[in-house]
Amino acid sequence: MNLTEMAAKLSPVKKVLAIVLALLVMGPAMGATDKFADSQTGLTYSVYKPSNTLGLKTTKFSLLTCQPGQEDWIFVQYGGTKRYLQIMQTMGGVKCSNPGLSKYLRVALVNGKKAKVYAYCDPTRISTSAYKRCGTEDIARVGGYLIYTTKALKGYRATKIQVQGIGGITYAQLISVAKSLKTVKASGNTLAQALPPIIIDPTTATDVSVRAGSSIVLTVTDPAKWSAEVMITGVVTFVPGGDQGGFITNPSLKALTSGATTVKLVNSDDPTKIYQLEITVNP
Repeated sequence: MNLTEMAAKLSPVKKVLAIVLALLVMGPAMGATDKFADSQTGLTYSVYKPSNTLGLKTTKFSLLTCQPGQEDWIFVQYGGTKRYLQIMQTMGGVKCSNPGLSKYLRVALVNGKKAKVYAYCDPTRISTSAYKRCGTEDIARVGGYLIYTTKALKGYRATKIQVQGIGGITYAQLISVAKSLKTVKASGNTLAQALPPIIIDPTTATDVSVRAGSSIVLTVTDPAKWSAEVMITGVVTFVPGGDQGGFITNPSLKALTSGATTVKLVNSDDPTKIYQLEITVNP
């Protein structure tokens, strides 16, 4: 019996309730989308999706800008702010982000591929003896990651994959997540992407013009040491750089709405020196 036949046999009140309940059940399924499959539509390297996420739910899924001229890379996070799993994918041979200070431990096999294993044992924060003792068992305590490159499959280029765990995720669990990664088929729906960024050196640039919705990425050393003062609020907003819990970003300015403003940039190593940018944001 279909929905129309069922409704015809019910009272007016029950008829409305039946249709509403049916739409509630059908709606999510009809509107469901797979961001991995949508991403594959616009990328030439293979996209992999995990079937095992350690019971953690997706909290972030982003296509992020890589180097100029390179394809975007995928950043996915499962879990909260204390215990989380991250999966990063880029085209093989291309570097889009920098892991934090870590210690190389060993090679592990993941679906026949050699994966390098690292733990976030920071030699600047622990003793030399503790650093030497750091092993795979420490990944659950300090965090760590696996990184490897897949083979190029028919019609697609190779993929570099980083599987990272923080906050109690063990080495064995990282391996199990990595082994669960499988390729997806392109959905035909392109995942919405941001406007391409403008990349500048703030120590030499003085004027820049962008479209609303774009970003100005500041290529600097020690990204976490930079701060900014936006003179006219609402035109642009400053996004600090540094360690984002799995990759390191440069500071940037996000163009919000059309207008013009002056932005004063300062490096904490030399707070007396101010770098000034005149920014125009076009509609």
